[in-house]
Amino acid sequence: MTGRILILFIYFWLPLMLLGQGNPVRVVDSRTGMPVAFAHVKATEPGSKAAKFFVTDPDGFVKFTVTKPTIFQVTYVGYQSFNDTLLPGEEAVVSLLPEVFSLDEVVVTAQYNPGSADRSLYRVNVINQLQLRRSAANDLTGLLRNQMNIRFSQDASLGTGMSLQGLSGEHVKILMDGVPVIGRLNGSIDLSQINLQNARQVEIIEGPMSVIYGSNALAGVVNIIPQDIPGNSLTANAGTYLESVGIINFDGGFSIRRGKNAFGVQAGRNFFAGYSPEEEGRSSLWKPRRQVNTDLNHSLSLKKIILKTKFSYFDELLLIKGNLLPPYYERAFDNHFGTNRMTAKSDISTKGRNPFTASNSLSYYQRIRTLYYNNLTIPEKTPTEYDTTGFGSFLSRGMYSYRSESGLFGTQFGYDANAEWATGDRIGNEKHDIADIAGFATFQYQPVEWLSLQPGFRYAYNTRFNSPLIYALHLKAGPQKGMMFRASYSSGYRAPSLKELYLFFVDVNHDITGNPDLKPENSNHIQLQATHRIEKVTYATETEFRFFLNNIEDQITLAETGGGSYTYFNLDQARTMGYSASIRSSLYPLFDLRLGWGRTGKANNLPGDENMKLYWSPELTSEVTCRMDDIDLHITAIYKFTGQTARIIMLSDGQIGEGFMDSYHNLDLTLLKTFMQKRLAVNAGVKNLFDVTNITSAGGSGGVHSGGGSNVPVAWGRTFFLKLSFNISKNEKANKDS
Repeated sequence: MTGRILILFIYFWLPLMLLGQGNPVRVVDSRTGMPVAFAHVKATEPGSKAAKFFVTDPDGFVKFTVTKPTIFQVTYVGYQSFNDTLLPGEEAVVSLLPEVFSLDEVVVTAQYNPGSADRSLYRVNVINQLQLRRSAANDLTGLLRNQMNIRFSQDASLGTGMSLQGLSGEHVKILMDGVPVIGRLNGSIDLSQINLQNARQVEIIEGPMSVIYGSNALAGVVNIIPQDIPGNSLTANAGTYLESVGIINFDGGFSIRRGKNAFGVQAGRNFFAGYSPEEEGRSSLWKPRRQVNTDLNHSLSLKKIILKTKFSYFDELLLIKGNLLPPYYERAFDNHFGTNRMTAKSDISTKGRNPFTASNSLSYYQRIRTLYYNNLTIPEKTPTEYDTTGFGSFLSRGMYSYRSESGLFGTQFGYDANAEWATGDRIGNEKHDIADIAGFATFQYQPVEWLSLQPGFRYAYNTRFNSPLIYALHLKAGPQKGMMFRASYSSGYRAPSLKELYLFFVDVNHDITGNPDLKPENSNHIQLQATHRIEKVTYATETEFRFFLNNIEDQITLAETGGGSYTYFNLDQARTMGYSASIRSSLYPLFDLRLGWGRTGKANNLPGDENMKLYWSPELTSEVTCRMDDIDLHITAIYKFTGQTARIIMLSDGQIGEGFMDSYHNLDLTLLKTFMQKRLAVNAGVKNLFDVTNITSAGGSGGVHSGGGSNVPVAWGRTFFLKLSFNISKNEKANKDS
């Protein structure tokens, strides 16, 4: 009898006891099976009010055994986040997919819910955190200058502007966590003022997004997604960036989470000493500047909703030194441009399958110019004149997303209320304002698994202009495995900005006057895309072909009015067209490759022209990374060729015509190495290896500058850089063996 009881115990009760003990959790690389050491793990058991936090040991193990269904969230630099439930009795292994191998980054811009880029009906280009770290970019200028379909313009006083799909910066909406950045001068936001020190990823949607985002989104949207406050109880970071041209940057921050509340602070100071290709006295071509930025964050996570508040502050001082004055050459006039930008933002979002999100933000931008009479013999600076320009913006935006459980039908609808105002000397010492209130909706229908349709519309009331109904239709089809087709047709609308209507900007380099008689722009857009994808165990590649056509009626542009003065006027018609081919590939864990080639054509219906001629400009991009994961070293080469580009200029007889900017090459070489269990990251390398500085602008003067020449600055030559980033984290004391 005793023997039978022992046998029954061994066969029936012992397995149940072992099952109750559970299996230790291990985190491994999904491609190689190697352990992932020092990954951050959050474990939440059903019914538990508090989560437990862990860090994997050198063998990838976590001091936790699964005895009941447990939700695991695992994050680690260079890998996609893991979020799933582990069950007792199963093999407790968490397999992380390397981030570099992913062709389906998670995107949030204009989506029903955060999801993979492959499922989006929009073509979203994601620059993920690994690419951000490799590029060592400090601002949007450094990050975007090697991207396809993006061109830059540089101005000594107004900073760096961009164009997308051949359309100028006024047609590109730049968002910081969904909030539009204000403070456009000469049509564009100065990209050197958009800091990336706390960015998680950057999402670029090319093509009109007027249905979702309204005015200034005809060419597309650039959205900087910030880092979430991590689940650790305390994190801290610090960094510095040095570049041989005279750049010295410092930044740092910390975050803390206590229960439902989380707080974060991030701040930085950037300094640029200025640069000229040749000695030109006191005045430098690239002006010296000092920048300070601060972000304060708070989030409150309740049972069904998440509340977030954020305050951002940016301050810049730009110095334009004048040449010494005769007869003794010991005095000069210097201009100081001070820029302040403040944004306060509050968000509310519900949890669940069908979320509602609402965002309210108040932004203020001020630019103050002070002219000093500088006596260098004392030395003493005496202010002689100053003027101010101020812009303000209030945005309230709400959106509800619904998707049926079957996935057959989905809808997204919301409201968008925006008010802008401007004051200051440069707009006649008067206050001008403009506002619009809009409602928008999209409807997604998926009749079969491989086909999705999404029509949408937007209607707005504008206090100054009549707004038409904006509509769009997007289609995505994947009839065969690995193949994907996207097609879209959209209408667009852009009301003139307050700057274009009223700004009066005159200094030694500029003479620009607003035009209160401007008409709004109306446009039509077509975009086509075909993608083929292959994914194997250690190899993945994606090939893409694209075509776009933008046709704009009454496009707003600058025109010369005589005597070197400029104002805004409406072109009868403008058109851009382009096509491109690209490939991205990864052979894990050896190398990553991105190649792209394309051509963009621009045509303007200028006075006296009967036909619109397209002027084509080619471009070529390449990004190659060699990976040595055993020593955690990445070596990256990033190259871009920008072909000859057409632009509107002033001809010798004072009329408006078309000229060209020469082609040029850019090549950056960067090295990324981590130490101290990935807490310390070191970037080093060389930028602008071909030493490009100025290029030739043929056919007239340099643009909107009354004293412009035939050379246009595009870069400050070959430089060497070093970037250090240090991160530490302290887990909650609740870490215990289960």
